[in-house]
Amino acid sequence: MPDEIIFKEGQRFQFTISNKLVLPGTDEVNFILIGPDQKKYLLPELFYLNYHLKIGQVINCTIDKINCSGKIFLEPDHPYYKIGERYDFLVLRITEQESFIGKPQMVAWVKDLHGLEWACPIDKADDIEIGYSHLACRVDRIKKGELVLSLPAMTSRFMTLKTGQNYTFRIQDIKTFLNEQFYILKDTIGNFHRLPVMDFIHYGMKPGQEIEATLVKYKPNGECLIEPIHPYYKIGETYPFKFVGLEKTIDLFGRVEAVITVEDMFQQTVKIKPQDWQVRSEIYHPEQISCLVQRFKKGRPVLINVESV
Repeated sequence: MPDEIIFKEGQRFQFTISNKLVLPGTDEVNFILIGPDQKKYLLPELFYLNYHLKIGQVINCTIDKINCSGKIFLEPDHPYYKIGERYDFLVLRITEQESFIGKPQMVAWVKDLHGLEWACPIDKADDIEIGYSHLACRVDRIKKGELVLSLPAMTSRFMTLKTGQNYTFRIQDIKTFLNEQFYILKDTIGNFHRLPVMDFIHYGMKPGQEIEATLVKYKPNGECLIEPIHPYYKIGETYPFKFVGLEKTIDLFGRVEAVITVEDMFQQTVKIKPQDWQVRSEIYHPEQISCLVQRFKKGRPVLINVESV
């Protein structure tokens, strides 16, 4: 494949494990992977000890995340479990925790084939015999080698709203859950949802208010990830943002990594990927940068740098 390959989150490619590297100043061991673009990438060994990865091995990896500076985070395929598939897991114990709306939520702790324990939310435990019963859990996600499990029959009951659509929600209350404050939202169907207060405190929302919000996606546990409509910026529009700084670093492989920081109208900092000409400039300090609003995440705009020379 050509060097100019553009990675996107969710894509899968083959990588070759070429060596190991201990990060300077730490005892953190990383695999060095050679990608389809012939560039080098790091994969922490600690998260994947049960994968039995070896130098010279060719593995399939998903592009799990690309941060604002363009750094790529990989998730190798699990040697056994596949996302979206269902497997039988032995139930070790049942616990109960408080949900974000103050109601009890039962959780089954199950064991995988490596003997590791993972949580799976359940709605009843009447027919479960601890140490003998198995649950047919679906693997919704694997991140850093950790399994995110659910019961499809349980989560499907909550998935009545469509992703990517805007809906009206009423702010019922503000509650504290696991030491974090949340807006408690109620949709037009009667379902409750939560929204972290700190992410949207600058929006000035209050209990009793009705808001428009986008249902971004469903989490593995069936909860909705909701993004309120921004009070000023619109997706697809271009706006000037205050320039804060351009930071350049050299990674372990001698590559220049750079990121530009800007401020939005609420003086929140947002990081964007610079263009090559901005990185090459010895003195680059404009007052503003033109950016296109791609989407919103936790109350902040996700921006594309469209500044021209």
